[in-house]
Amino acid sequence: MKKFLFILIFFLNLGIIFYFWALKSGALLSFGTAGLFISLGRITGLLAVYLVLWQLVLIGRVKFLEQVFGLDRLAIIHHFNGLLAWLFIFLHPIFLIIGYGQSNQLSFFGQIFNFLWSGDELLNAFLSLLIFIIVIVISAAAIKKRIKYESWYLVHLFTYLGIIWAFGHQLELGNDLRNTLFAAYWYLLYIVAVGLLVYFRFLKPAASFYRHRFQVERVVRENDQVVSVYIKGRDLPSFKYRSGQFAIFRFLGKGLFWQAHPFSFSSQPGQDYLRITIKNLGDFTGGLADRLRPGMPVLLDGPHGIFTVQRTNNQKLALLAGGIGITPLHAIFTSPGSQDRTLFYSEQNESRLIFRSELQTASYSRRVHYILSQASASGGESGRLDAEKLKRLLPDYLERDFFICGPPVMIKNLRRTLQDLGVPRRRIYFEKFSLS
Repeated sequence: MKKFLFILIFFLNLGIIFYFWALKSGALLSFGTAGLFISLGRITGLLAVYLVLWQLVLIGRVKFLEQVFGLDRLAIIHHFNGLLAWLFIFLHPIFLIIGYGQSNQLSFFGQIFNFLWSGDELLNAFLSLLIFIIVIVISAAAIKKRIKYESWYLVHLFTYLGIIWAFGHQLELGNDLRNTLFAAYWYLLYIVAVGLLVYFRFLKPAASFYRHRFQVERVVRENDQVVSVYIKGRDLPSFKYRSGQFAIFRFLGKGLFWQAHPFSFSSQPGQDYLRITIKNLGDFTGGLADRLRPGMPVLLDGPHGIFTVQRTNNQKLALLAGGIGITPLHAIFTSPGSQDRTLFYSEQNESRLIFRSELQTASYSRRVHYILSQASASGGESGRLDAEKLKRLLPDYLERDFFICGPPVMIKNLRRTLQDLGVPRRRIYFEKFSLS
């Protein structure tokens, strides 16, 4: 129901935009090719800004949106919404250049020259377009891992400048915004989008830091690849989060400030410390343990995520963990509750297993199965977690809800395996960490 409400809001706003566009520019559709392209240029400009404002909301970590869709799904929506926004950003000037070029009997490049010399706002619009092109190119390179995250982040900040320039350009030259009511509505869209971004992305984490004063307490090595970072602060038992959730951490130390990364809580809510557990996966996490110092301030944005047992009323759960994916599932497995929880923990070998003592304590009332890809001298299950093991070790699997966390390939394979076994998709939960 809540998803439907947000989708309805999206399309209602689209309807308002098309209505006011039709009032001013709709008639141009019947004035030949020039009128057609000018009219299309205006609507693509309006749609481009509308979708860019949604981009701000989608990356704003807006709590009421995240609780409905999940932060990882919002990131997917952000990606596809961005592609559509960039399409309209490109079409807007092209349509206008063609339309006004035909009206003024100028060539394509002649009309571009005419636009650029017509006034400052058109020059600002051109600079805004240039910024968006640069951001698109840099984002594509970031997806292919050709540039560092810090460089991508700095360039991405210029998007805000592009939005500001586009806003001034539209108010000054936008024909459809001559309508006072539509202009007021357009102001409101900007206020809501920017307000949500500023509050949830900046003010809320800053207020949380001011209240709790998060800082590194100590770093504990779990094995040669994994460390746990303990974080202390003021009145931490009042910091509310749920087992299975994560936060985005920014360590305020030399060379670390520009990097923010999502990590699951491996501690239980209500304790006088927070704990995150990090695996050396290269880049940022590779040398993190050696760079953290006791007393280093930590800016914490969260909690985030809907990978929690509150999503289901089923009293029988199966938790499938692979590698460092044990972190949120360990928190769920060891948290209080009356549910029947069975944990499958897949790792390379015994030396890679973490939280064994904590899992052992919890397994007095719950079951845990270790699946090692390299056979262990102490026996147990070896190989991969597959359909045969699930049916043999979990005979009531069709009665359970499944929570999966691990490498993307593992999540994909296990989802397919469970569906082949007859488990409905609605009873399979997983969440991919996302950062925008």
